[in-house]
Amino acid sequence: MKFPVLNVCDLVNNEKNIQNYIIHDLKELLHEDIYLPKKPHRHTFYQILYIEKGSGTHKIDFEDYEIQDNSVFFLRPGQVHDLVFNHKNTKGFLINFNENLFNQFLLQANFIDQLPLFSKSGKNCYHQIQNNQRDIKYAFEKILDFNDGSYKYSSELIKLCILEILLLISEDVKSVNQTNFNYTQNNLVRKFEGSLEKYFKEEHYPKFYADQLAVTPNYLNSVCKFITGKTAGEMIRNRIILEAKRLLVNTQSTISQIAFELNFEDNSYFTKFFKSNAGVSPIDFRKNLNK
Repeated sequence: MKFPVLNVCDLVNNEKNIQNYIIHDLKELLHEDIYLPKKPHRHTFYQILYIEKGSGTHKIDFEDYEIQDNSVFFLRPGQVHDLVFNHKNTKGFLINFNENLFNQFLLQANFIDQLPLFSKSGKNCYHQIQNNQRDIKYAFEKILDFNDGSYKYSSELIKLCILEILLLISEDVKSVNQTNFNYTQNNLVRKFEGSLEKYFKEEHYPKFYADQLAVTPNYLNSVCKFITGKTAGEMIRNRIILEAKRLLVNTQSTISQIAFELNFEDNSYFTKFFKSNAGVSPIDFRKNLNK
């Protein structure tokens, strides 16, 4: 089974104009039974899924999350996910946007990566909103209002609303996790995640990343454990396993070819590594997904 990739066609509005964002009312989508794919897929853009009221299951990168009232999901480009609602009366909003959305009016480079939301490690891809529920819902509603074409500066107003949503939820995430929020340490983990995303296929041990960040491996491990609940070593292994799963599902490559791509010395060592961390052999994982 190969996961389809949704591209720019999903950032086209009703007038067929390509834009940097698009918003949908979930109730309308589900009632009309349109747009939402019925099988696992990936995007080339970012996605915010806000559930005001509803239930179901959201599988993201092979992990299951329960859909609950006042919950929100954040997806980065490339993540595999599958969305199943228990009923069509679900209330909420869906926003797709690309990386160029904020470039025209924000000077801060890599703004999205500075937020505690679209983490490369998957941390905070799901969040149960505790505060600012009314303001967050109102911001989504304003986007729908501005999107009706009657506002001269609708595009700019919508961008500001999306920014407001991201900042309000970021504040909520930080307030819920006050005990383990430290700017310096969070910044270190964010830099580690960026480096990990770039080098995980070649570099499998914390020392390489610690050297890049000018810290010791023990310190990197302890900070990652404090911030994310996982050591740097665990985060590296998890990223390798995630990529292995994606390759097993999305390519026709043999186990040996995947082992080589992920820089393992041989097929047997890769198989042992995969089974130790995923609980099943690569062959069985592929068979189970293709049933």
